[in-house]
Amino acid sequence: MTLRKSRTRTPLTGEQIEAMVTELADIAATLRDADPDDKSEVYRQLGLKLTYHPERQLVRGAVDLEASSHWFFDSVRGGT
Repeated sequence: MTLRKSRTRTPLTGEQIEAMVTELADIAATLRDADPDDKSEVYRQLGLKLTYHPERQLVRGAVDLEASSHWFFDSVRGGT
C-alpha cells in the first residue's frame, strides 16, 4: 500500500464535522433502504466485500484497497 503525501489543510470546524457526520448518516440510511442490486454495485465500487454466515448470524466484511480509487490515506497519527 502506498500512502500519498498530504497537503497542508485547514482543520475542520465543529460545524463542518457535524455536517459531514449528518451527511454520512443520510448515506447510511439511503443504503439501508436501497435495492439489493444497487447496494451491491456501491459496495463493489468501494472494494467492499460482505459475506453472510447464517449459521452464526455473522457478516464478515473486507475491503480491497487496490480495487477502488475512493480510498485516500492522508497520514498516520500516533504510535503503532
